[in-house]
Amino acid sequence: MGRFKPKKQRSGQQQPPKQRFHIDDQAVSEAEILAASAQLGDSVDDHGRLLYMDTPALGLGKIATGIDPDGSVQTTDGEDPMPVALFEPARAMMSRIPGGDPTELQVEGAIAFGLRRFPRGFADLRTIPGWAVHRLDDDRIELRSPDGGVYSRITVPASPDWYSAALHHGYVTCFYGPQLGVRTPPDSTPEQYTDAKRLEEFRTARGRGLIAGGIIAYRNNR
Repeated sequence: MGRFKPKKQRSGQQQPPKQRFHIDDQAVSEAEILAASAQLGDSVDDHGRLLYMDTPALGLGKIATGIDPDGSVQTTDGEDPMPVALFEPARAMMSRIPGGDPTELQVEGAIAFGLRRFPRGFADLRTIPGWAVHRLDDDRIELRSPDGGVYSRITVPASPDWYSAALHHGYVTCFYGPQLGVRTPPDSTPEQYTDAKRLEEFRTARGRGLIAGGIIAYRNNR
């Protein structure tokens, strides 16, 4: 099933005033925007990367496991690093109500299903019940929502060390959003798109409220 479906108007419900809709800066009708929404919601094949929590492109450091009596923070040094999976949809679907900030509907759908918004500064990154990350037979990675539907699917190079870390922890930290620093911008090359530039994009998206995330149970289907 898709990520979201347009709501049906109830009988007798007052219709909202007509507004202008845009796709790629082109004005379209309400029917066209609803059709594009349905098509986008049914598409789950996205772009992705398999990383670790301390990857420079994320700027997140290591997970704290406790605090010593002297006040120093304990981390996972010496253990498998915490694995991270990035799920970046191919197209963003932005929405804004008058007077409000822009939002991305696919991210908002993930949050409605239980993922947490991942803003700049303090972020509530926690385990999310019901969601699961599945490694398929062909090494694709699926992010599945609590209803069992596939919310996002990524095709990534095989990474035995990442799979080992995911099995060790039993969980994967997942981020979903349209600006995670996955795809190389059209005016750049992979060599020019450095970790520093990926980090800048990731932090910008956090600041705009365009990332949903959580620590999600890992399932190995191999």
